[in-house]
Amino acid sequence: MEPVVLQVARRAGFRVARRAGFTLIEVLVVLAIMAVVAATVVVVALPGDAEAARTEARRLAALLESAMREARASGSSIAWSAGPQGYAFWQRGEDGDWVPFPRTSLYRSRAFAGRTELARVRVDGRDLAPGERVVFSPHGLRSELSVTVAGAGEQFTIYGDVIGRVSLARVYAN
Repeated sequence: MEPVVLQVARRAGFRVARRAGFTLIEVLVVLAIMAVVAATVVVVALPGDAEAARTEARRLAALLESAMREARASGSSIAWSAGPQGYAFWQRGEDGDWVPFPRTSLYRSRAFAGRTELARVRVDGRDLAPGERVVFSPHGLRSELSVTVAGAGEQFTIYGDVIGRVSLARVYAN
């Protein structure tokens, strides 16, 4: 049964105007669908912490090898230092002191992404002391280097030897 007002308006020849727009329920449903799609895209698009650790280990291995080659080619020593959340490369300044490479350099200081960290740094079988630098001289690395990068339950160890070879290996849990 239709309301009386509508029947009178229709009989008199008036058009009853409907409201344009969406109801609150329709808007909320669309927002919920958009939120689910956005969350799915974020989960798929962002790499996990394990992938971040793998990427950081590969990057560090390539940079260490490059720094060793650069020191030999240029005849100038390059140093590397590690912190729990990142690392830095150093060059000799005009006064002979170690200074970090500029931000625009390939060897700029870097921080790890996500929960990636340097779990262990060893030089000739001993742990590297905080603030200590590993020096890549023009004559090569004078000791063996191992750096373990960890994140999300995965570990990768970078090995550097005295003749300038750098390798990367995944560490599997026993």
